[in-house]
Amino acid sequence: MRRAADVVLIAVLLAAAAAALLAGGPALSAREALAALAGNGSPEARTIVLGLRLPRLALGLEVGAALALAGAALQALLSNPLADPFLLGISGGGAAAATAAFAALPASALGLVPATAMAGSALATGLVWWMARGPLGPSSTRMILAGVAVNAAASAVILTILSLAPSPRLPGALAVTMGSLASASAPAVAWLTPYVLIPAFVLLLHGRDLGLLATGEESAAGLGVEVATVRRRVFLAAAALCGGAVAFAGVIGFVGLVVPHLCRMVWGHATRRLLPRTMVAGAALMVLGDLVARRALAPVELPVGVVTAVLGVPFFVALLRRSP
Repeated sequence: MRRAADVVLIAVLLAAAAAALLAGGPALSAREALAALAGNGSPEARTIVLGLRLPRLALGLEVGAALALAGAALQALLSNPLADPFLLGISGGGAAAATAAFAALPASALGLVPATAMAGSALATGLVWWMARGPLGPSSTRMILAGVAVNAAASAVILTILSLAPSPRLPGALAVTMGSLASASAPAVAWLTPYVLIPAFVLLLHGRDLGLLATGEESAAGLGVEVATVRRRVFLAAAALCGGAVAFAGVIGFVGLVVPHLCRMVWGHATRRLLPRTMVAGAALMVLGDLVARRALAPVELPVGVVTAVLGVPFFVALLRRSP
């Protein structure tokens, strides 16, 4: 059953990637796009497919995998089914920091934007954890309320920066507030790659620890888990994933909420088994969502964050009503 589900998941990812390359827009037919991939076709077709669609596909794969993996890790670490980088304000904190970096840093230093966004996401994570702590530990309700507060503060910071930023910097700063892959490029994919691979390696390395932490900190500590160390590493890794995704694709919500739950329905709750599959499913969902965003109202292109919100909001409401 699970092996068949793995095959289906890989098939969906490959189909989504093929559709993104061959049917990613009205400018080319599928036959022309296929010829461009084979090295034939007109120069314009090769530019569209190899220079625009391929980097956009790669960016979507990285961003989707990063957000889904961060959501799955946070849900396991916090024992909270509503944990999501968007809802908890982690993406908002990264967006505020990235917006400030775009507005303040010189053009030669814009490669520091992902690191700045990572720092903003880490700060937001710490604030949410601090505000959500109660006499009996953090609850789902406290987490959501803390995330609302952090998101509100981040929005205020972003609006202030946008109102004060010099006009040449506005496009880059404004792009952070929109969940879109439209600005994808080969350099952006190259910059984002280490911000995905290294934190993903850390989280996959701690898959067993996260599975034990999901049963409770005391029992995990009794089984040899260094709770404080693992919590710190997981928080920082999740912040790096969210910060990198926000820096290059803007704020895209609910991927980290929906994907882990759907994966648990198929593969169960074993975190070590769940994390890699969550990455693949998140990548597939992001690519499909971006394809819908491009084709739904063509030639007008929607931000992919709109598509994920349409999927995620009803899902979140259903989870919230089921939570105690």
